[in-house]
Amino acid sequence: MAKQPGSLSLPKLLPNIFTTIGLCSGLTGIRFALEKEWENAVLCILVAACFDMIDGLSARLLKAFSRFGAELDSLADTISFGVAPSIITYLYIREPIKLVEEDFLLEWYWMPILLFAACNAFRLARFNVMHLGESETKSTKSYFTGVPAPAAAGLLLMPLGFDFILARFGQDSFLSNYPTCIVAWVALVSVLMISRLPTFSFRNVRFNVARNKAMLVLLAVCLGVAVFMKEKWIFLFSLGTLYFFSIPYSCWTHRKDSD
Repeated sequence: MAKQPGSLSLPKLLPNIFTTIGLCSGLTGIRFALEKEWENAVLCILVAACFDMIDGLSARLLKAFSRFGAELDSLADTISFGVAPSIITYLYIREPIKLVEEDFLLEWYWMPILLFAACNAFRLARFNVMHLGESETKSTKSYFTGVPAPAAAGLLLMPLGFDFILARFGQDSFLSNYPTCIVAWVALVSVLMISRLPTFSFRNVRFNVARNKAMLVLLAVCLGVAVFMKEKWIFLFSLGTLYFFSIPYSCWTHRKDSD
């Protein structure tokens, strides 16, 4: 059957399909937060991040780039990694505040939450402008300017992950009872998003493994999967911690590469 003029083949549409799935996952995270299913809410944002990575990878492999896909990706990222994590975090700290009848604090705690969502939109807009018609160099391939939106969403939700770890071992919630710690963290992550700090672009990192070390890498992957299946929040919190401390290292390597 001949392809109709102006029609798209399914492979060319796949990146947009993955983007839409990620968008739906981010929105579903809000629903779970409204129902106080916090772990499912956070997992929805992580699923959205996975599909954000897959849609970019599939677009490069299939050479399915389009203006529509780029705009859809930015709008989906704003919702999944800006609006949804902000609402989840706000609803999480809202409960203990209302229990102690300090509702007046909610207006103040909303400000850094609003800041995060706004900085997310600013960061994505800057990313689009910087890459509009710009050929990629080694620097732009290896580094982002500021913390990317999916990584920032993961960092934002780390306090919730820490609380999940405490609950796993039968400990009382700490961070939800001290919301000031969370909003300070939210403000820090917001600033990192719109900063000019170079951060690693892991999607373009190439790892070369010696043949005699390949088995060790496979064993490490098996161990990582086993830990994730048993203690997913410890595993994910550890990844977030490693990423956070990789930021100073990325600044050092970027300066070294520029010399």
